[in-house]
Amino acid sequence: MTSHSTSPGRTECRVCLLSGALECNDQDMDGAMMGLMGTVVGASAVGVAGVARSVADTMLPGMVEKTNHRHQLSLHLHSQRHEAVQRWRTGLADARDVYRRWASGPRDSEAPNVVGDEWFEALRPHLPTAGETAKYRTAHEVHCDNPTVMLLSLEIGRIEKEWAEEAKGRQRRLRNRRG
Repeated sequence: MTSHSTSPGRTECRVCLLSGALECNDQDMDGAMMGLMGTVVGASAVGVAGVARSVADTMLPGMVEKTNHRHQLSLHLHSQRHEAVQRWRTGLADARDVYRRWASGPRDSEAPNVVGDEWFEALRPHLPTAGETAKYRTAHEVHCDNPTVMLLSLEIGRIEKEWAEEAKGRQRRLRNRRG
């Protein structure tokens, strides 16, 4: 504060506004300290970004590879199942034709038996353990007459549908996990 005399005996106080602005005593921080703090904050931000990038570079390729591997296994399983269903259907159609030729002929031999045929033995473990078709799961003789062909055809269709639903369910779960 400065005092100024305007008349004898009278003093007027004027406050210098500039001096109040310069006196900030919250913390004494000089330019060097502010520069050091800026460097520390900047370095830690860059360090965190570097660590995040390093983690991403390390983890993401493994996660992508794992997803690709699962997808390949799923495609392989789907392909195997498709081929199995095709073999069963072809085997059943061939056995039906052989049985029909036998039935329309002189019948001087026993009816053709599909037990032991590759297509039937591959189908057998997938047949149900209960119900009308269950008898074919443990049968010693299976003749491909019309009722048998119908039941086995329905079972092949049921298995194919079950596998398709399973594949759709797995794809849905994978999609939900990613989303």
